[in-house]
Amino acid sequence: MPRVLIADDESALLDLYATWLDDADVDIVRAGCGVEALSICAEDAVDVAILDRHMPRVSGDEVLDAIQAMSDCPRVAFVTAATPDVNIVDLDLDAYLTKPVSRGEFVDMVESLLRRESLSETADRYVENLSKRAALLESESPSVLRADPIYSAFEAELSRLASRIDDRSLDDPYLNRALADGGQDHPSIDP
Repeated sequence: MPRVLIADDESALLDLYATWLDDADVDIVRAGCGVEALSICAEDAVDVAILDRHMPRVSGDEVLDAIQAMSDCPRVAFVTAATPDVNIVDLDLDAYLTKPVSRGEFVDMVESLLRRESLSETADRYVENLSKRAALLESESPSVLRADPIYSAFEAELSRLASRIDDRSLDDPYLNRALADGGQDHPSIDP
């Protein structure tokens, strides 16, 4: 059974997220801070790590950096109140949701992260970047983002990836949300 780590310093959110995943076939592990999250990841394999960015002592960004250095690195998502800036395009992150999130968004994201192993590397990277793009477009207007050279290069990379995806359909509710929020049309993807 896949293991999902949820790390947030708000215990009510840990309880809520765990309740939302009750029907999913996953083993849920909770961490109330970044130190606990790192300890759990070091002791036992985790398939998906869901992190808040702003936790005391050790932030979600620091946990992400430490997890990326591990040999058996899980899929990592931020579910956070932190408004993303354009620098998230450089984070080795699989998904980004800005709080508050709905049950549907959260469950779709976790299930999508668990399914990603079956995607080609190009399709996986495309979905990862769509998530970042959707998060950025929630916090900033497209015209402001396009004026940023980092975002412009990111858009070019997203277009390059879209052109390389094979004709198989990526039928994924989380992907569909990302497309609706900021993805671009691609003939091989059913939005």
